Amino acid sequence: MKSKLIILAIALVSVTLSSFTTNPTQTTVTGVYEGVVDTNYIFTVNTKDGKEKMAFNYLGEDVFENFDLDAEENIGKTFTITYEASLEIGENEEGDEEEVEYLTITKLKLITD
Repeated sequence: MKSKLIILAIALVSVTLSSFTTNPTQTTVTGVYEGVVDTNYIFTVNTKDGKEKMAFNYLGEDVFENFDLDAEENIGKTFTITYEASLEIGENEEGDEEEVEYLTITKLKLITD
């Protein structure tokens, strides 16, 4: 009987903790592809303050399979970019821990003129 209570308690805690996980929010912007710099995919996007360069660190599987962003033929083309931001703990040059934001492109759509 005691083991059943322990199993039930573990199951209840697992369900409760899983309800606290959050899905990363996705953001969509429009930008002109500039190319790859230091393994980051660079786009110039329009913001309320003007134009800004954004560096995306990763590509989702669907984007990787459907777009060759290493090819020069995509440079200068305009895309709609949907991405997720995630925070990870890393070390800076002094060895101190710091939060680093990584951007992953989850969806990419070529805008044709």
